[in-house]
Amino acid sequence: MFPSLIVLSVLAITVLAAPATKPIAEESRAELLSFGISPQAADGLIRIGTEAKQSAVKPDGATQSPLEVIGATFKLLADMDAFMKTQSPEDQAAAKKMFETKKAEDDAKWREFMQNGGK
Repeated sequence: MFPSLIVLSVLAITVLAAPATKPIAEESRAELLSFGISPQAADGLIRIGTEAKQSAVKPDGATQSPLEVIGATFKLLADMDAFMKTQSPEDQAAAKKMFETKKAEDDAKWREFMQNGGK
């Protein structure tokens, strides 16, 4: 569970950091499909991410506090994890492959960042 939480957090941060525009959703869907995730599962993950973005918007336009962001991220991760558990074994395997690939890419970027003295 813990490794999948880390990987899901990377995906969650990516989803929450991007603006909720149609081209971003289409790019995300294409990327999910490229890893072999079914269209239905991809649409479900995008829906969960979109709902999370929409719930992060405060009526007065204020920015969320760090604690609110952390709470929203954990809720998003839990929602994504619960959703993926309802999907086919093939979708679960494809999502696991994608998460592992994304984690490896992020680890490589982090190592490069640290080797360059944080620049």
